[in-house]
Amino acid sequence: MQDCELSPLSFPVLCYDRSTTPGIQGDGDVPFHRHDGFEFFLFLGGTINFFVGDSVYSPVRGELFIVSPDSPHRSISRGMQPYERFIINLRKDKILRYMSDEVSLSRCFEGSDSLGIKRLHLSAEDVDEYVSVAKKLSRAVYLRNMGDDLLVDAYITEILVLISRSLEGHGEAEARIDVPELVTQVKNYIFDHLTEQISLDDLSREFYFNGKYISSTFKKYTDMTIRAYILDQRITLAKRLLREGSNVSEACYHSGFLDYTNFIRSFTRTVGMSPGKYSRCARAGALSGY
Repeated sequence: MQDCELSPLSFPVLCYDRSTTPGIQGDGDVPFHRHDGFEFFLFLGGTINFFVGDSVYSPVRGELFIVSPDSPHRSISRGMQPYERFIINLRKDKILRYMSDEVSLSRCFEGSDSLGIKRLHLSAEDVDEYVSVAKKLSRAVYLRNMGDDLLVDAYITEILVLISRSLEGHGEAEARIDVPELVTQVKNYIFDHLTEQISLDDLSREFYFNGKYISSTFKKYTDMTIRAYILDQRITLAKRLLREGSNVSEACYHSGFLDYTNFIRSFTRTVGMSPGKYSRCARAGALSGY
């Protein structure tokens, strides 16, 4: 599996709706990442591929993904229209109370497949109810007025009851597109040789396929060119190095960039801030969302 950043949850509960507009700087696709808690990803509109591990899904409105802790995942827009989703994150220590009630809601968290995901489709009525409660949860999480901690538990319970009833009535969606082994092998090769120069000729010699076939297959199942994927992984590595204390020059050359100017430009365009600013924010502990 490719290098994948751990995005620790800063609070026991996070809840927000988000609309992403492709092509707008700072509003791009999120790289592969994983959390120390569960993510509830409700897809509301647009056209995307949703990746979990080495599988990819093309969701429609109302599909809910429950991603287990430490499961790598990401979403990529397909097209130029905005895509919308509602995301709830629950840290591991927060879910224990929902696992031991007399009316157990553990089904929402247990029984995920080998990739660490549950997937179901909510009815139109359930989507409306879910979003209505989630908006109230979001306000309670972020306003933090007196009594909001009790409301947070109440709203989470309401959402989990809705999900449990949907699982009881309709079961989980099964269909998914498994990524070919070749794509997984190419990802692993890139991970192992990330700080080296990688060409299609190198991949052809390694996997005994025509470079054009490798490139088109990779693009078909990831919505990324091989070049874009390599850049994405190098930026991910550079971010980790900067958080761990490397200076900008070290992060540049130790993540596989040969040209310092290109590194600065690519990092700033992808992350939304320069590597120098990212390093300063890392030292100040102010990197939430990055």
